[in-house]
Order: sequence, then structure tokens, then C-alpha cells
Amino acid sequence: MNKKISEEKYKNKYLMLIADIDNIKKRCLKDIEKNKKFLSEDIFKKILPVLDSLNILKKSFTDLNSKNSVRSIIRLFNSLFKINNIKEINPKKFSKFDPKFHQAITRVNSFKKHNLIFNVFQRGYLIFNKVLRPALVCIT
Repeated sequence: MNKKISEEKYKNKYLMLIADIDNIKKRCLKDIEKNKKFLSEDIFKKILPVLDSLNILKKSFTDLNSKNSVRSIIRLFNSLFKINNIKEINPKKFSKFDPKFHQAITRVNSFKKHNLIFNVFQRGYLIFNKVLRPALVCIT
């Protein structure tokens, strides 16, 4: 009888250890995924000024070949962003201002309706549906 109790006791300990190992594995995988998101967030924050500069550069060219070359580079960045679940925040004129996604840096007072987007100075971006950078806007 003692031998049977002892076997049962060790069997329970064994099953508990297996469950603990499984929980540790799941927690580690979850942490790895979370760290990947934060790492990519940091990298893409550093890439955004490069993309902004390319968009400004594209507007400054007058010849079509130069514009097309810069457009090709911008398309490469956009495909990289799409692969990494990064979405653009580029609100339309007179759409509703949302402080979760937009940052107002100036206001135009000549309109009757308030808190509408009048102009976008800089596009914003989302990564995994979290704001990477808010869109910089002028509001009414």
C-alpha cells in the first residue's frame, strides 16, 4: 500500500513538472513575440525620417526619371512596411480630428466647425494597431 501511495505521489509530481515546463515554454514564446514587436517598433521609428525625406525629395524633382527612381525606393519601403504590419495614418481633409492618431500642431480659426483636419504636415504610422507616430496635422 505504501508503495502504491509513493508511486502515485511521484506520478503527480512528474505531471506537475511537465505542466510547469509547458507553461514556461508558452510564456517564453509569448515573450519572444512581444520582444520582436518592440524591436521592430524601434527600428521602424528610426526608418520613418528616411521615408519622410524621400517623399520630400520626390516632390522637389522636376524631371520624370528622378521622380520615378525615388518612387521606386518609396514603394520598396511601403512593401517592407506592409510585410511588417505597419499602416499609414494619412487623414483626409475635413475628417474628424482624433487625438489617438493625430497630433495637432496648429489651428486655423476661420471655420465654423472645429476639430476637423485642415492639413496634414506629416503622415503617421501604426504598427500592430499601435501608434508608431501620430500624424501631424493642422485643425480647424
